[in-house]
Amino acid sequence: MAALLFASANAQSIATFDGAKATTLSWQTVNDPVMGGQSTSSFEVDANHHLGVWTGEVKIVPFLKAPGFCNLQSPGLGKTADFPDLSSATGIKVRAREATASGLKQFNVMIMTSGAKHFFKQGVYSANFTVTGDMEDHVVNWSEFTCTWRGEKVTWCPELSSQLSKIDNLGLGTAFPGTAGPFSLEIQGIYGSSSISSTDSGYIELASFDGKASHKWHSENDPVMGGRSSSSVKVQQSFADYKGTTAIVPALGAPGFTIAMTEGFPLLSSFPDASSMDGLTLSVRQVASNFTGYKIAFCDSRINFYRCQMASFKADLPVPASATANGDFQDVFVAWSKFSDKWNAATGKHTAENPPKASSLKSITQLQVWTEAVEGDFHLQFQYVRASKAPKAVASATVIV
Repeated sequence: MAALLFASANAQSIATFDGAKATTLSWQTVNDPVMGGQSTSSFEVDANHHLGVWTGEVKIVPFLKAPGFCNLQSPGLGKTADFPDLSSATGIKVRAREATASGLKQFNVMIMTSGAKHFFKQGVYSANFTVTGDMEDHVVNWSEFTCTWRGEKVTWCPELSSQLSKIDNLGLGTAFPGTAGPFSLEIQGIYGSSSISSTDSGYIELASFDGKASHKWHSENDPVMGGRSSSSVKVQQSFADYKGTTAIVPALGAPGFTIAMTEGFPLLSSFPDASSMDGLTLSVRQVASNFTGYKIAFCDSRINFYRCQMASFKADLPVPASATANGDFQDVFVAWSKFSDKWNAATGKHTAENPPKASSLKSITQLQVWTEAVEGDFHLQFQYVRASKAPKAVASATVIV
């Protein structure tokens, strides 16, 4: 998700806090109401500075032992209002900042429409953005929105492009799943954006460590039959540092595996539509290692949480010897045609070729980097994972698979 500065002339006003009649909206805070949620928030308008000020604290839900959430909605929970037709816009722009240095930085923007209903269920189109301490424009393209119901991705929502004239509820929320902590978000305005989409640059950011496409990463290791592999993944200096050992499983007499992956509840994760791109590009380098057993994989919304690890789309990830810690990060492009969700559980090798279809690329729920089928120590650093167009030529800076 790109955080860019644009002049207001390039935007269609939806909500402001300057007293303008057409864009002065009624707002209501909505906090996690179920299973003993204890998060709280409040909202007020700073008329002197023309700001909406949303403050609160996301707290751990005792029953779930996980952070809850806070939302800010207009006109309010279960209410509807008329909003401008955004059919000519390319996305939503939120001009905002986090007023406290230690406050939460991860938020989302939410849209509800009269056409995104399924019986008694109301679909919510949402996309994440990351703020800083500076008042900036944060642009979220339509391609980055996914439709959910009660936090889970659903397939029954119409294409968002068909709903942009039917918006009847607008909201901001703390990232979910996110982190616990206080926040004080100062909002100058919300606009329909006419900015250049990231797809015009030939890629869509899926995961990065510079605040543009943030996700929580963790590692898992071979848990069965006495597996002895170990790994860790930590964010350092705007990249992920993934290291460990892929060890022989004694009962199998073969190497096990480790995985660095995004959020542990993939159906609650949010990734933009990648179907317009040609494959994945990773920016990688190795540290004191020539390990060759890396793979890249992803799940989509058709794969439930319990099957995600073993039913993902997977492909080899060749890390060139030139991509070492003594040099620069190097891009590796892996075409969709190299992925398959049919592979051997012991080796990761494809048993049949079954590349992802557009429906899968529109609903990615988790990214995974594996070490598999090769014994040894590894140490991989990566800056980003992007859905991208295929490079037009094989240059020294890019490996094409």
